[in-house]
Amino acid sequence: MGSIDLNNTNKALFKNTGIIAIGQISTKIVNFLLLPLYTALLTTQEYGLVDILSTYSALIVVIVGLQINQAVFRFLVTNRKNKEKLIEICSTTFFCSVIICLIYSFAFLIIQYFIPLQCKWYLLLQVIATIFLQLISGITRGLGNNILYSFGNFISAFITIILNVFSIAVFHMGVEMMLIGYIAGPFFGGLIMLYFGKLYKYIKISFFSFSELKIIINYSLPLVPNELSWTLIHSSDRMIVSSILNVAMNGLIAVASKFSYIYTTVFSIFNTSWTEQVVLHYKDVGGKKYINNMFEKVVVFFGCLAIGIIASMPLIFKILVNKQYKTCYGLIPFYMIAVFFNATIGMISAIYLAENETKKVAMSTGVAAAINIIVDLVLIRWIGIYAAPISSICGYAFITVWRIIDVNRRHCKITMKIKKVVLLFMMLLLSLISYWSTNTIVNILFLFIVFIFAILLNKSIIKDLVLSIKKQ
Repeated sequence: MGSIDLNNTNKALFKNTGIIAIGQISTKIVNFLLLPLYTALLTTQEYGLVDILSTYSALIVVIVGLQINQAVFRFLVTNRKNKEKLIEICSTTFFCSVIICLIYSFAFLIIQYFIPLQCKWYLLLQVIATIFLQLISGITRGLGNNILYSFGNFISAFITIILNVFSIAVFHMGVEMMLIGYIAGPFFGGLIMLYFGKLYKYIKISFFSFSELKIIINYSLPLVPNELSWTLIHSSDRMIVSSILNVAMNGLIAVASKFSYIYTTVFSIFNTSWTEQVVLHYKDVGGKKYINNMFEKVVVFFGCLAIGIIASMPLIFKILVNKQYKTCYGLIPFYMIAVFFNATIGMISAIYLAENETKKVAMSTGVAAAINIIVDLVLIRWIGIYAAPISSICGYAFITVWRIIDVNRRHCKITMKIKKVVLLFMMLLLSLISYWSTNTIVNILFLFIVFIFAILLNKSIIKDLVLSIKKQ
């Protein structure tokens, strides 16, 4: 166990975040900017179908994939200097995933007759493509090749976007061709990383190890109920709305959550790098102090980002969204608050991964998923689709409080200054007042005020970023 070098750790954190961001955020922004195209050419019914299929696919991926991609990353990171061990881990996880996908394929051929959805073939091909991309991404990141990881995921998103645009805007081929884009993107993105990273050199059937598989599965299996609970929190509102209300209402939710999706994308880029740094340095001397300092800075930063998005909505919503989707406007602030709690949880979750406490993670997430579903079912008859984001807030807020208390009690101190919490709350109130105002002058003024407060609150993290860039 060494002593943490704060300057080098910050430098690695910001550098890796930048590399990953280059590969992901550009395509995600383009996809977001295509929202006017999607909302103009797809009905709420069609958009709702695409979204509900993607929702079910995400649930199946969690169950079938067994979260092996997270396990392979965790064990490769801590064995980077042992070439033989790396080959054993990669080979074991790869061939295990192949067997799992074959079993799923045979099972799907039987159960498809009981699935009452259009385009149900998507649930077979997209699940396999996603598991492939996730596994190869986990191996690539675990081996430390963040540039290739970034490039592979960029290719995946780029292909998906191109096929989407051509299918609905150029050739008018409709939803089915759009779904093919969601399959082709992950598949080719994974192939890019496999080939250019020469990962095939790490995959040899002779290195398949049942003892290694047991260790990996013992780590990854508790993550399945945890990730399943997460996915239920993300997607249960869509399934409930589609079942109790209709698929068109789900289309409204899909559009409203696009704005919070941009936020989640930015955080996931940072969190990918953050998790690696926590796993590597958590047990170093000074590691826990570093985590506490960064926790406050990052929570404030992403809190300001969420508030800024809310404050900017009155100025950009009508530009990006077709008028047939205008009903979803009121949902956006609730979804932004929900994903802010989600980001806070992501910061804390890295500590559990460093401690190998995947079972404890699953417990709190399972309770939160139950809360989310119950609140959704209770409120949907009273307040309609607004039950969806409100139930998500309840679920995420519960996990945030649970994990902060648990981590402070058993692992390390996670604290925030009361002054900063109060300032964030005041900024949120200002942004909500502006959000419901129809006066453009008020919207611009409040957005400017929020921006100034955000700069003042984030002076420290901006300074760290500038210092890291100067030392490149």
